[in-house]
Amino acid sequence: MRLCIGTSKGIVMVDPDRGRAPVLALANPSSVWCMAQSPGEPHIIYVGSVEHTHMGDGPASGTLSRSMDGGKTWTDITPAGAQDESIWAVAAPPQSPGQLFIGTTHARLFRSDDHGRSFSECTAFLKVPGRDRWTFPPPPHIPHVRCITFDPSDPSVMFVGVEEGGVFGSPDRGASFESFNRGIYRDVHAVAIDPGDSHRLYATTGRGFYRFEESRRVWKFVGRGVDRPYVVPLLVDGGMICMAGAAGAPPTWMARGADSMLFVSLDCGHSFAPVPGAEGMWRGMVIALLRSELAPGSVFAVTTDGKVLRWRPREQEIAEVASNLPPAYALAELP
Repeated sequence: MRLCIGTSKGIVMVDPDRGRAPVLALANPSSVWCMAQSPGEPHIIYVGSVEHTHMGDGPASGTLSRSMDGGKTWTDITPAGAQDESIWAVAAPPQSPGQLFIGTTHARLFRSDDHGRSFSECTAFLKVPGRDRWTFPPPPHIPHVRCITFDPSDPSVMFVGVEEGGVFGSPDRGASFESFNRGIYRDVHAVAIDPGDSHRLYATTGRGFYRFEESRRVWKFVGRGVDRPYVVPLLVDGGMICMAGAAGAPPTWMARGADSMLFVSLDCGHSFAPVPGAEGMWRGMVIALLRSELAPGSVFAVTTDGKVLRWRPREQEIAEVASNLPPAYALAELP
């Protein structure tokens, strides 16, 4: 197997079983923030960028690119209506090859049903009540879609997280939306649906982890066992919930490092504990997590200081499989 790593300098291919040397590095697309694969078609990969590269010389000069050959070559598929937008989220619904959703700056949502050859905007998302109050701390205070996730048991059900606007659910793949914001801090980074119970929702935010209580239709803050308040990536795998937190927000990471930590919950998000052996292994932020389908029992992660990590929860083992990469933000696995 190989790992396709999206970094600030392009794509890097890593074989986690062959040591730390990258197998392949590509400067096109020139930067990657988010990544998704087409269900059942792992060789089809989509990547989004938050950096505009319209003056680039390569064919992938927009902010959304697609590879049809496992990351070897890339084509710019940025929607015509989003040429001036950064791509903050890409997601492919399970059991739906060819379908793709992207989230952009100005909190816009687009859908494709043909592998990104054409897109239509989810106009219902533009009509969500209270949208005019969405914001973002740094100037010019423009909110963006930070995450898109689907119910594994019913892919028609999706949730969208807006930084900063909150959580919004759709029962019909973007044709309509409702707010799920009672009790949650609206600087949302990730939303996950428990594959064992679709009524259980989890979210990471700029002020910690939240668990949705379906009976009261309210989010509850969970701080037990978590000493890093700025939490970003979220992975739900069976009875395990894993996330990563930093001591502060991104502006502090350059000066003193993120001081990030991995946390795991085995009680449906009621409490967490630090992952044994992870303390001090990296300076940057763990920004993405991936449960491996090809290496059962492994979870892979990438960090903003250019490391690729492999965590085996059952063995309580965590190790570097690659280092000295550019800042890494996304990953996928290939046979």
